[in-house]
Amino acid sequence: MDAGLDIIGTQGWSATTVRGVCEQARVGPRFFYESFDDLDALAAAVHDEIRDTALERALEAVAAAPDDVGAKIRAGIETIITDVTDDPRRARVAFAEAHGSVTLMHRRFTAMRTIAGVIVDQAHELLDLPSDSEHVVQAVAQLLTGGVTELVLVWINDGVAIDRTALIDISVEFTRTMLENLTDITEKVSGGAGEAPGTADSPDGPSETGNAPH
Repeated sequence: MDAGLDIIGTQGWSATTVRGVCEQARVGPRFFYESFDDLDALAAAVHDEIRDTALERALEAVAAAPDDVGAKIRAGIETIITDVTDDPRRARVAFAEAHGSVTLMHRRFTAMRTIAGVIVDQAHELLDLPSDSEHVVQAVAQLLTGGVTELVLVWINDGVAIDRTALIDISVEFTRTMLENLTDITEKVSGGAGEAPGTADSPDGPSETGNAPH
């Protein structure tokens, strides 16, 4: 997997081949296929390791943080962004290369859904929310996850002139403000419990058999 991380994370998914991975790892094709069915399986394993490690460390940081909404939000966001972006290769696999691979796009979508689920759980644990707020909480969690993810993607591609500290601070304040206003948002949203058209049939995100978006 180290060879896969290095090639995908430096040369990109389009330049990744079985031969290149084998040469990088100094193994033969037989060893590769004993470990992975194909390049997609390798990419999935690399992405899953990045996701699982970052999420595990973030959850540990949240658990260790003071029992305060702001402190726990900062602990989780700072840990997950730092963990992924400390190594530019990991950041590229987690964020940028998904747009070139259906498998990585599906993994990215799944990771975002997982993180959104964590946000929902933490919101219920830390905030005194109205009983009718569940659909709004879920929607806001998706908005937060997608917004921060896209900001990090723009940042790693040098699309926004801020340093990582500012990136984390902006993400923390965005998340904190949204979560602390969930009650007001719920009260202002009319018909918020309805299900958006086109979402019921695809709870697990895009199919891995489709074409990658361009």
